[in-house]
Amino acid sequence: MIQQEKRAFDAGAKVWVQRYENLRNLAHWHFEDELVVCQGGEVRLTLNGCIFDLAEGDCAFISRESVHSIAGAPGSRAAVAQFVGLFDAPLRLRAPVFADRYQAGARLDELDRECREKRPFYAEKMNALITSLMADVFRGEPLAEQAEAAQPTLARYKQLLLLLEQQGGECTFEEAADFMHMSPAYFSRYFKKMTGLTFSSYLNVLRVDRAVELLAGGEDITMADLMARCGFNTLRNFNRVFKAVTGYAPTSLPAGFSLDRRVLLSQGSTFDPTLDTSVVL
Repeated sequence: MIQQEKRAFDAGAKVWVQRYENLRNLAHWHFEDELVVCQGGEVRLTLNGCIFDLAEGDCAFISRESVHSIAGAPGSRAAVAQFVGLFDAPLRLRAPVFADRYQAGARLDELDRECREKRPFYAEKMNALITSLMADVFRGEPLAEQAEAAQPTLARYKQLLLLLEQQGGECTFEEAADFMHMSPAYFSRYFKKMTGLTFSSYLNVLRVDRAVELLAGGEDITMADLMARCGFNTLRNFNRVFKAVTGYAPTSLPAGFSLDRRVLLSQGSTFDPTLDTSVVL
């Protein structure tokens, strides 16, 4: 079964909102639609293998089940809203990126304030705000028919991400290419296009995440054993990759440190896919 990223929505609310500086995340997907507004600097969106560069005042609408990742430039600011139960008609925006002619940035800021202050009927207010905003967007932007079904290759790619997460990176490049029914050369280009990372770099993130979990568990474990259990061949490589991903050596990892980098979790879990360099505003 393909599983999805899940976030915790407040009771009664059909929308989740957050504002970030330096927003970055790995490739992920979810069953909610998503609106991203660049409020400062530049933000790069990779959406189903296509790259879009957002400048201040640009918006992006990400349809449910689309594989995407975000890479904000240093100092960039972005507001993100995910929502459910809106616009179930078989329509989509013809172009996912559009200029903010709808005061979307200010309206997401208002959504964020409602969520933080939690005054009476705030959930109803939030639902009304996102519904009104998206109605304006769908009225004002060119529309196209929604595809009836996901592309088989994209669906299989989502399954691959889940398998990689479940196996903690214990999958070879050749096994992944075979799973996708692609030649090694084509799979290499496809994976880099979809995630923005090489296959080996993506596995390194998953392996370091596993190492962080083991260290956080308080288990008495040697660095050699930790290295081996996380799929690294040498201590030198393990230390280098670990520091590159976390910013710390394995022996100096702060107590309570968490990567929050996993792309897919089991049904019923909540998950924030943002990387640690992202700052919540």
